[in-house]
Amino acid sequence: MEEIYPVEELQEKFEAEVSVEYYFMKDIDTIAKLEPSCLCEIGGNAWMHYVESGAKVNPRKLSEHFDNGNPFLFREVEKVMKKKVLQDIVLVHAKVQDPELENKICGQFLLARVYPNNLHISDVEFSNPYEPVPENEKKHHFHEYRSLGLFAKLLKNIIVYGKKNSIAKITLSAALDHQIKYFESHGFNIENNNFSKDALEHGMSIPMERKCI
Repeated sequence: MEEIYPVEELQEKFEAEVSVEYYFMKDIDTIAKLEPSCLCEIGGNAWMHYVESGAKVNPRKLSEHFDNGNPFLFREVEKVMKKKVLQDIVLVHAKVQDPELENKICGQFLLARVYPNNLHISDVEFSNPYEPVPENEKKHHFHEYRSLGLFAKLLKNIIVYGKKNSIAKITLSAALDHQIKYFESHGFNIENNNFSKDALEHGMSIPMERKCI
């Protein structure tokens, strides 16, 4: 999964060197410390698909783990399903090596191959630490830096990987309402299930998907 990340294209955006750190399945404990909420979301996404598959299970059976944000929620889901939930994972942190920058992060990405046969994007950001967004231009609370416009290239790489490995869908959760149209422009649709309807009512963490093969 390492080859999915567009390192060359990211480096071309900056004169200073960009360092890239990768974490894989063998680093799952470190990933849990660095991105606990993202890892919890991966387990939650798998649980959603399991419940929506028609499994005879109480949807709130694992509510305690959801409520406390257990990063190892996926293991609890595996115990109930008796199937492998998290099959592969990669976490990427990219930083611009410029001592003048207070914030050096220019890229973050978390992708997992999960039940039933999906690639789930749990976190993705490409930002220019040299170009903070003025307060009057911010579109949302987390809109701190201008984008680098690399999501389309990343998605293309994910699709290539998915087709090569016979993976059916790419999924993600739109954290806020305004992101829905953006992801729709890249071929994603809101998932047609009860979880999605409930998420839309609350305007956050809206499950979306697009075909990979």
